[in-house]
Amino acid sequence: MDSKVERPAGESGSPVQVGDGGWVLTSFGSNPDHESWAETIFALANGAIGVRGAIDECGGGDGSTFLAAAYEVSPIAYHERFRGFAETTDTRVPVAEAMLVRIAIDGALVDFARAMAERTCRRIDLRSGVLTRETRWLLADGRRIDVAAERVVPLDGTTGYARRIRAAPVDFTALVTLAPHVAPAPRAAGQADDPRLGVNLHAHGFMPFGEQAPDLVVEKLRGSGIAVGAAQVTRDAGNADGAALVDIFTGYAVQPDADDAGAIATAARSTAAALAATGFDSLVARQHALLDAFWRNAVIEIDGDDAAMAALRLNLFHLFQSAGRDGHSSAAAKGLTGQGYEGHYFWDTEAFMLPVLAVTAPEIARAMLAYRYETLDAAIANARALNHDRGALYAWRTIAGRECSAHYPSGSAEYHINAAVAYAIGFYDKATGDTGFLVEMGAEMLVQTARLWIDLGTHEARTGEFCIRGVTGPDEYTALIDNNWYTNRMAQAHLRLAVEVVARVAEAAPESWSATVARIGFDPAESIAWTKAADAMRLPYDEDLQIDAQDDSFLKKPRWDLAGTPADRFPLLLHYHPMTLYRHQVAKQADLVLGLVLGGDGIDVERKRRAYDHYDSVTAHDSTLSACSFSVLASEVGRSADAWRHFRSTSFVDIEDLHHNTDHGVHMAAMAGSWMAYVWGFGGFRLRGPLPGFAPVLPEAWHGYGFGMLWRGSRLRVDVDAAGVTYRNLDGPPLAFAHRDAPLVLAPGESRHFAA
Repeated sequence: MDSKVERPAGESGSPVQVGDGGWVLTSFGSNPDHESWAETIFALANGAIGVRGAIDECGGGDGSTFLAAAYEVSPIAYHERFRGFAETTDTRVPVAEAMLVRIAIDGALVDFARAMAERTCRRIDLRSGVLTRETRWLLADGRRIDVAAERVVPLDGTTGYARRIRAAPVDFTALVTLAPHVAPAPRAAGQADDPRLGVNLHAHGFMPFGEQAPDLVVEKLRGSGIAVGAAQVTRDAGNADGAALVDIFTGYAVQPDADDAGAIATAARSTAAALAATGFDSLVARQHALLDAFWRNAVIEIDGDDAAMAALRLNLFHLFQSAGRDGHSSAAAKGLTGQGYEGHYFWDTEAFMLPVLAVTAPEIARAMLAYRYETLDAAIANARALNHDRGALYAWRTIAGRECSAHYPSGSAEYHINAAVAYAIGFYDKATGDTGFLVEMGAEMLVQTARLWIDLGTHEARTGEFCIRGVTGPDEYTALIDNNWYTNRMAQAHLRLAVEVVARVAEAAPESWSATVARIGFDPAESIAWTKAADAMRLPYDEDLQIDAQDDSFLKKPRWDLAGTPADRFPLLLHYHPMTLYRHQVAKQADLVLGLVLGGDGIDVERKRRAYDHYDSVTAHDSTLSACSFSVLASEVGRSADAWRHFRSTSFVDIEDLHHNTDHGVHMAAMAGSWMAYVWGFGGFRLRGPLPGFAPVLPEAWHGYGFGMLWRGSRLRVDVDAAGVTYRNLDGPPLAFAHRDAPLVLAPGESRHFAA
């Protein structure tokens, strides 16, 4: 039976209906107030291009298409500029609009601005990756027409997409014709009071560049110099009973520092022609095969909750389709589904998204890390801009690698991004055993970023503790503090990982490592300094409260009255000055709690429970990153009701538009976080040294659940129900892991059951 995921209470939007065993999600309705939400939810992408789920005949909304490689560079305006402030920002902007289709009835164009959509149905099948849409239009003259569209964005990274559109009269006889065309790029979202959306591009943006035609647009961005061409090929399937049917193939081409518009036009036309030569049906078949391979690794099965199962699958689908695959791009906060956060990459790419992909699509995880290696020189330059003589500091928010954050207290001061990148390297290494990556890229990244901690921190003269001062942790309501627990804990792991990897690479590939040492000037004494700093790392603890302290001062501040704050004053960042928040004990999101999730080894459950209880009471959860971390830790410490509540929040954050900004794009890290709440939380997944470990629990609302992952070439399936848990090594080499801290090894094809 189909189940429905309703939109939030008080909103009259269409529900999302789940069908076909949790694989198909359908949205009914034509409320224009929720059109942007639907365009986001039903967006398609492939890491290189993203296409929102816009209605073709309505012109693509405020910009339907984004390219990972197409971004503007514009100056950041300060009234008072100080040394080291970011000077420019990268902004991913919508590109030439190819979603347009003119529909004519007996030669007269239909004006859809004067028409009313009586009903619209959008449907995404997560097994095929095909979006279908059906709309019945009531025209201004009282006649009705039906428009049906199918769309596919090839997951092979092609910068293009294909559509099949049919338009037919409903209650009259006439000849309907379809005429697709391409138009110049719409303007990007402007700067507003919400810091999460929009930017002042000043006089920058796209300008015409070379040849223009109904099936071709070539434009160039004034600031970045990046040129984009868009071309179309149309295959008319003819007209039967007055209905029109066309297949439309759109290709894009991107060129940095462009000076040859003709070459860009040729490349765009070539991409469109290649798609047309393949054909719509063949593209769909290829897509189905690619997704079938992905879902074999990324199993999600829930007995008794189709809505949650479909939400998790949709979230993982968005993560898989939007992540960069070419080594020159990564996964943005909004993926390629909207204009939120300017298309920037943040720390959550490595802390939340990459670990999920490392065990479901490891080749994509590797490509995302390759992007960080490509931007390592920019990270070194960023460190120098902040007066660090040694090491590299990755930009807090960026596309090209340069720092794009204009608000350093909650931007450049978040040094923990280095630890997130290091964490992702370590996780990827453990999940894949890809020593070649460490030799080629990973070791150098770890060395350069580890150096930064030594340059930033100092050993306290009196206690000998290694202290890191003047930084901001994940909680952006608490800025520029000393010894943020999360930052210090992750830096500690970072330093130890760097020591380990340097030794491993030196042994595994001595010639390659010698060349790296010569190039970056590595001294073996650095490893000694890293070990000393890690062993002496300060991790604040409040003896009176018997809990770990978020930083040296957080627990000394007056508590914010979250219960007494009116609902319409959330998120706090839109209603209170940052300094007001800084003076209070209030957290925007999981900070120390996240530290206990990612770095909780060696800390007993009772201590974690005390920390959970306190920080749950002072956290506003104003970030979509928060709920998943709280859900994972709540599962571990036995707060099952909280674990369930936070799991629902992170799983349905976009389907139910819980933060009221899904129209800006999906929340990629929260989507990845829903999988973490599912597998890390309920499944109890943790790294136990080099091995994965599990300690599953069964939520009361479910009869059972299952998940899958790749680990060092083995395809593991875990199934949990009231009788216990079953582990299966479906294929691959022998798999070593732990069940509730008890080590075991599964041979290929072997299964083990543990009673509840």
